[in-house]
Amino acid sequence: MRFLLGMGLVICTHLSASSTFLTQIHRMETSTRPDEETLVFLTNGRVVKVSPHDVSSLEEARRGQRKHRWLSIQVNVKREVERIEKARSPINTELDVPLMEREVLLDYDPSVIPSLDEVRSLFSDHRIPREGETQCYNRAHVWAYDWRTKKNIYSRKIWVYFTAKYIRKYNFEWWFHVSPMVNVNVDGKIKERVMDMKYSRGPNTTRQWTDIFLKDDAPCPTVTLYSDHADYPESGSCFIMKSSMYFYQPIDIELKEKFGTDKTAWVASEVVQAYQEAFDISVDQ
Repeated sequence: MRFLLGMGLVICTHLSASSTFLTQIHRMETSTRPDEETLVFLTNGRVVKVSPHDVSSLEEARRGQRKHRWLSIQVNVKREVERIEKARSPINTELDVPLMEREVLLDYDPSVIPSLDEVRSLFSDHRIPREGETQCYNRAHVWAYDWRTKKNIYSRKIWVYFTAKYIRKYNFEWWFHVSPMVNVNVDGKIKERVMDMKYSRGPNTTRQWTDIFLKDDAPCPTVTLYSDHADYPESGSCFIMKSSMYFYQPIDIELKEKFGTDKTAWVASEVVQAYQEAFDISVDQ
């Protein structure tokens, strides 16, 4: 990674002391080497590690993943798990109803912004996240929601997944990153531009965007199925997927492939959570 910080950029700040996360477990990757840690992929995007000798933490993590529990996970500065406990969900699922119910769309055509100048203007006029660490999926959700409700722009999202191979090689802290993406008319051709207002100074091509985060400058192939990433965790360094603006977290993409459940509207609890976590804004329903 290289862009904002000369000595290397991370998607969010590195841990500087013992930290505790309230999160769920998306999946776990056990190494073929018996002396190597198990990688635990958290739904907040972080990757933490469990020693092969810490049997109780491994069992608790597997139980939490299997039962879709919310967990309180304490890690040290090396991101090694020190404690895992069952926790209460912070999400108010009573809010889980579609917003803008007249806009329940099976599919939509992304808006085409007439020029790069207008895209740059949209980029510079974004809502600023609160100070401190925020999650990429919350920032992206708010920016996309703002554009739809305030500017009538139908955007998309682009997701980059970092493989277990890459994570182990570079001791990487995150397993995915997501940003909004828009279509723009460039000399009569429709082009995609990634709008990562957190980590870039302007709209990027896909390759410019992924190069911000990759230490090995590897190309990230675009895949259409989540399993192309999940089934081959040791292949390459990264994968890219694209989705509608309604998709909130990677689990939405996985569920679409497994069960055909598509996201066709904004979900209130997700929008409320995104505004609160990323921008410290309370949204009344």
